[in-house]
Amino acid sequence: MYEMLKDTPAGIRSTLEIMKKEDYSFLKDNLYFTGNGTAYHSSTLGAQVLWNSSKPWKSLQSYELEHYYKASGTLVGFSHTGKTKSTVDAMKITGKDVMKVGVSHYAETPLLESSDHEIVIGNSPDKSLCNTKAFFDNAFASLEISNAYGNLGIDSSDFMNTIEKAIHAVEKPVSEAVESLRKPMDIFVLGAGPSLIAAREAAQKIKESTHLHAEGIELEEFNHGCTSVIDERSLVIIINSREVDQRTRDIVRACRTVDTQTLVINGEGDYNLEVEEQSNRYLYPILAMVPLYYTAYYMAIKMGINPDYLRFEDKRYLDYDNIVFPPGAH
Repeated sequence: MYEMLKDTPAGIRSTLEIMKKEDYSFLKDNLYFTGNGTAYHSSTLGAQVLWNSSKPWKSLQSYELEHYYKASGTLVGFSHTGKTKSTVDAMKITGKDVMKVGVSHYAETPLLESSDHEIVIGNSPDKSLCNTKAFFDNAFASLEISNAYGNLGIDSSDFMNTIEKAIHAVEKPVSEAVESLRKPMDIFVLGAGPSLIAAREAAQKIKESTHLHAEGIELEEFNHGCTSVIDERSLVIIINSREVDQRTRDIVRACRTVDTQTLVINGEGDYNLEVEEQSNRYLYPILAMVPLYYTAYYMAIKMGINPDYLRFEDKRYLDYDNIVFPPGAH
């Protein structure tokens, strides 16, 4: 996981080289993004810049799309392996009038075989089952598709440089903050607006790497029910922004009454982590994933857990995975 975090800039650079060669004439009005887990989170985070345009778009988790909804226009499916069953199935049942685009790190995969147009963005495999490097590759691929669709004029290369600087700058502050934390039993990651999906992805990575319970939830929704289960064994992580700064301050102050630790990105908590301000607020959540991923990694190391295996070294958990994802289905 650590090596993959450090290799993130090389992965983004390779992805951008591939995406900048694409002919985006396949894009039709009504653009849908789909995927599952990290692929869904990353593609949504890249697509959110379309809120700056008037172009119609939507992001749907692939299992939901498969069973409950109908895409139109262009459907872009993301899967790191290209084998994720729900994503492949959602692409297969989508109507023939929809342009289906598959984005994967590997060629000749079921996802690409079920697509009308395929994009292979891998330059080297993500060697950890916590797919941090693949996350950024997918996010930038989605960003480039959105950039072209909405004619947004975003300089993705400049943003890549910002990510690279953060990878070098935030590691030490994160490791020091994690070292000072009490070991939590329950973790809540809060985000609002475009940061909500980043909160969900951060919680997923914390679960995968530390085996602790973690939940990504909307910042204000946290105050409706979750507060009854926090105590001195809890950690609340907040992706702060100008729009929610006062509410973040309220939550931090309230958490201190029940001795719950707080860690805040770009704000004031018990522990604070800073990343560069972004003029485009829809890019900020992608950048915030750098300290959040480092937090997951260093928490795992502090607990003596190898973050790369998703607990599969324990046969019971590997057996569970083989039931829900038969070989070749993920």
